[in-house]
Amino acid sequence: MRATAPATANPLTTPSTPPLHGAPAAAAPAPAARAPEASTAVLHRPRARVALTSLALFALLVSANLSTPLFPLLETQLGTGSLGISIAFSSYVLSLIAGLILFRRIADRVNRRTVLIAALAAAALATAALAYAPTLGWFCVARAVQGIAVACATGTGSGALRALLPGRPALVGRLTLLATSGGVAAGPLAGGLLSQVGAPLQTPYLAVATVLAALVPVIIAVAPHGECAPPIAGIALADAPDPRPDGPGAHERNDPAAARAFRIAAATGFLSFMVFGFCLSLAPSHFATIAGTDSRVAIGALAAVTLAASALVQLAPLTGGWRMPVGLSALALALIGIAAAGGVGAVWFLVLASAVAGAGQGIAFQAAFTAATAAVHPLRHASTVSAVYTVTYLGSAVPVIALGALAEQFGLAHAVIVFALAAAALSAALACVSGRRAR
Repeated sequence: MRATAPATANPLTTPSTPPLHGAPAAAAPAPAARAPEASTAVLHRPRARVALTSLALFALLVSANLSTPLFPLLETQLGTGSLGISIAFSSYVLSLIAGLILFRRIADRVNRRTVLIAALAAAALATAALAYAPTLGWFCVARAVQGIAVACATGTGSGALRALLPGRPALVGRLTLLATSGGVAAGPLAGGLLSQVGAPLQTPYLAVATVLAALVPVIIAVAPHGECAPPIAGIALADAPDPRPDGPGAHERNDPAAARAFRIAAATGFLSFMVFGFCLSLAPSHFATIAGTDSRVAIGALAAVTLAASALVQLAPLTGGWRMPVGLSALALALIGIAAAGGVGAVWFLVLASAVAGAGQGIAFQAAFTAATAAVHPLRHASTVSAVYTVTYLGSAVPVIALGALAEQFGLAHAVIVFALAAAALSAALACVSGRRAR
């Protein structure tokens, strides 16, 4: 079923990007049906709004990953084990996935400022609630609220960046990845450092909750409500036809290039976030054993190596079809190294393997994610980002729960070896597939 475009488009959000991937431009029936206004419309404080949107996404992801270096303490505090920690971590991921599915269309239909403010407020309350969680159930509910907040903000934030940076989809994809991946990497470091001040299980959550709450009035002051309205509503699928009668894909059921880019990004995301899920849940306990330390700062730093390497490598303006096969091959080799790290017993070996894993993941996922967001029409950009992350975050949930159950039966060290080798095999297989496509 095709949606019908209204007679006039919002000049502040109507896309002005040229045809992507060298596709021929569709003929416009009349100049007024296009969006020349997009190049002349004046956006209020666009740079400040780009920075604020990126900061909001970053802060939301930091809040969701503060618990990583605190999980060994939380095992004692909440009276649980490896499986309980896996469930505590996955309660956030599973609610995030549910939120991405349920609220995916919100990103393309509801005022972006309203959604972002609501997400920040909910995340602030949930993060503060984690500081006083007396039971595993309480902790999981608060984590679930965090997941819903991040789900609402992910597509909305990326869609806002797309509206503020028209004609630059690759930059939008890179900024979205940097804000989210950077927040994921900074969360464990922030949690470890803040836990050294005051009560270790309260200070990190309360401090970050304050930052989230403080962003709300700033966004209200800087971003005019009227300019944050999304464009016309469309079908929220990466391979759906363009809702405009003259848009690309309007005369065929699917856009094969967009659908193919979406599938590759989703598969790469699922695999790479298997590694992220491990780093953010049970890796701290495993790495602490290898390093022989109980320092929360050290544990957070070790867990963040992979995440930080992924975020940093995305700063490099890499291009070319080599990125997917090379990145995934590096990830496969690094995962074999992580599996062997317990036997080697050297911290430097663990750090090296973790850094290579992060770099490989970052190169591969950046290539896949940017291709997917650039291939889809801007009117479906926000919902496509949400759809990619829906599949991607499944990699941080189901395999991590399986890892926790395996650890309960056979011990964490043996479970990590099986997990890492299985992920390495999947990564190598996907590298072969992407290599054939690149040729």
